[in-house]
Parts: sequence; C-alpha cells; structure tokens
Amino acid sequence: MKIRHKLTFVSSALFGVVFIIAAVVIYWSFDKSSKHIFYGELARTAKIAGMFYLEEDELTKAQYQPIADAFYNLSPDQKISIYDEEDSTAFDTEENKSKTIIPRLDEIRQRGILNFKRGQDYYHGLFYEDNQGDFVVLVKAQNPLIQSQLQNLSLILLLSFFLGMTLLIMLTSWLSKLAYSPIRNTIKQVNALDLNQKPLKLTYTPTKDELEELFQAFNVLLKEIEQTYEQQKNFVDYASHELKTPLASIINYSELSLQRERNVEEYKETAKVVLQESERLQGILKNLLTFSSLNRVVHQKNKVRIDELIWDVIEQLSKKYTTERFQVNLNIQPEDFKILGFKGNETLLAIALFNLIENAAKFSEEKPVEINFKKEENHLKIEIIDQGVGISSADLKNIAQPFYRSSKVSNLEGSGLGVSIALRVLELHEIDFHIKSEENKGTKVELRF
Repeated sequence: MKIRHKLTFVSSALFGVVFIIAAVVIYWSFDKSSKHIFYGELARTAKIAGMFYLEEDELTKAQYQPIADAFYNLSPDQKISIYDEEDSTAFDTEENKSKTIIPRLDEIRQRGILNFKRGQDYYHGLFYEDNQGDFVVLVKAQNPLIQSQLQNLSLILLLSFFLGMTLLIMLTSWLSKLAYSPIRNTIKQVNALDLNQKPLKLTYTPTKDELEELFQAFNVLLKEIEQTYEQQKNFVDYASHELKTPLASIINYSELSLQRERNVEEYKETAKVVLQESERLQGILKNLLTFSSLNRVVHQKNKVRIDELIWDVIEQLSKKYTTERFQVNLNIQPEDFKILGFKGNETLLAIALFNLIENAAKFSEEKPVEINFKKEENHLKIEIIDQGVGISSADLKNIAQPFYRSSKVSNLEGSGLGVSIALRVLELHEIDFHIKSEENKGTKVELRF
C-alpha cells in the first residue's frame, strides 16, 4: 500500500472512531437530558395530584382553587395513581392498570422520590405525608416525542457520518496527492538519473520544511556519488593517458637493449632511463591512487596544527631545494595560536600543502618562496607567494583540471595532478582558496581556514 493511501486510510479510520465516540456521547447526552426534562414534568404532575387529592380539607376554597385548576389542566396522557399505606388504590385515573409496579411502592416510600421506566412507560413516584396518612403518588406517561427525536438524531448522526467519511476520504486523498507530489516528482527524477549527466542533482521547489531538508540531504549524497563515479571513471582514463608514455619508453629501451649485445655504458644508460621512467610511473600511480581515494579518507579527521604541517613540508622539500628558498612569516600573536589548530585529515592536508609549496618552488626559478601566516576575522589565513613564471588567465581557468599543464612549463617534470589533488583536498575540507597570478611576476595562493 502506498504511503498516501495509508495516510487516507489511517486519517479516515481515526475520523470514524472519533465521530462514533462523539455521536455516542451526543446521543447519550440528548437521551439523558430529554428524560430529565420529562421526569421533571411528571414530578410536577405528582405534586399537583397529591395536593389536589390530599390538601382539600386543609385549605380554604380560595387557596384550593388554583390547585384544582392546575390539576384539571394536566395532560390526559399522564395517568395518576395514589396508594395508601395498605397499597390500596385511593385515587386512580387509569383503568385496567397492571399491578406489577406495586412492589416498588415500598422503594418509593424509602427513597421519597423514584424515577423508573418499564417498556415505553415512564414512572415518577412521590412519597406524600399528610394528616390523613402516608400516601404514594405515582404518575405514568409515555413520551413518543423523545423516541421520535432520538430516531431523528440517530438518522442525522448516521447521515453525517457517511457524508463526513465520504468528504474526508476525498479531501484526504486530494491533500495526500498534493502533499506527496514533490516525492513523486523526486521518484521520476531519480528514475531518470544518468550518472553521466552533470550536475547530478534533483530540482525541487523550496518549501522550508522537512521535505526540503530531505532533498538537500539527497543532493549531497548525489554529489558524493557523482564525485566518486567521476573519480572511478577518470581513473581509467587518466591511467591509460599517463601510464602509456612511461610504459612505452620502458618497453622500447628494454627491446633495444635486447636486440644486440651492448657495452656496459650503454646498458647503464638504458637502466638509467628505465629507472627514471619507473620512478615517474610510480609517482603517477601514487597521485592517481591519492586522487581516487579522496572522498573515502577525508572523513577520517582529527585536530592538527597547520604550522607544524608547513614545517614538515619544508623539511621534506629541503632534500630537493635549499631551506633558504622558503621564508616563513608567522604574523600571529602567541595568544592567537589557537587558530593554528584545524580539524581535518592530516595526511591529505599534508599532501595538499606539499603540492602547493612544491609548485611554488618548482616554478619560482631559484627565487625564494614566501609563506605568510595571518589572522583574518578570527580565522587562519595562509599566503604562498612565489616570484616565478606566473599563470596566464587562460591557464588559470583550467588549473583545477587533472593532468592539465601549461605549455610554458612543459619542460618541467610533473603529471599535472598535484594542483588538482591539492584544490580537491581544500574543497573537501571547506577551506577557501584563491589564486592570483600575473605572467612573469609570480603567483599568490591564499588559503582561509
């Protein structure tokens, strides 16, 4: 059963139960109220009848006359019986009366007043003490109006129930269809999703409710799926693209060395080329594996010190470049050192910083690389500034593209993956980055943690 059908069924069932309970309460309250009013009329009749029959000898004619008028104006449908202490009938307006109510006369004497019903007959009993003795006044009557009103009320409630249920089912079905239209639209979009389309996301109308939060969460998931799929797809493309050259070089030199006998120097030269290409191949594979596993390992975060990572990177680069090539300026007061701490994946952050600083050193043509630590709006800002060849505006647009290399630096070794990996790591850590560059003047990379 679909959710909207469940919603219609459950809401209708709840309405039905609530309506039935309300109908029972209304019916019971009306029945009780009607009987209370009718018993009140019977009680008035019993008092008038008792006074009419028993008070004549104690009142003057003027005092008695209103009682007599009231008695003669009583409804003829109300049957009056008066019993003495011996349960004998002292007065009666009903002929052929059943004697089955006589056993309740003692109960009336004990209680003083008693209302009860037998079949369609309503009874009111009144214990009346007089100077002539103790009597019981019993008034009997039927009230077809109550029965008619109860029947009409039952019919009204029944019709209201069926009409209300019909309208509720129709309205609930329409509302549930309206409420779940975004979900149906989402299902259609999901069924039509293609992993090759970009961007891989759902479109929805902002509703400022839980549905919008669901769509946002789903789009975040789709973005991760898109990135993972893209990385997996590109891994094969990148591998075939980049591994082809060093593998071909290794194979060619190996074949040449096997074609004829060569002297030691020639073998050494071949081995040297094979070693260089193998190291290049190793570096490419390392970068490819790093690039393909970014999404998986980025969630493994802990507290790291950015300044310590920078010093570790400089120490690693000092094997290739002199330490004097790197000028570190820590423009942060000791009391603000807490901003140097950052929660992230230490390995990935180290790779990103290494790639950015190495690029600055590689393209700075023996000129120093400046690394500035600053505090900006209570956040850490790092500037990596070189005085190298710079990047043209055309190349700057493609700098994040894997394996993209400017023609100006084609003579320098590299795979074109370093900056891509670094920028992707920064993006996954939500670190703002901005690159400014001018040709032949240098490049400045700004990182804001």
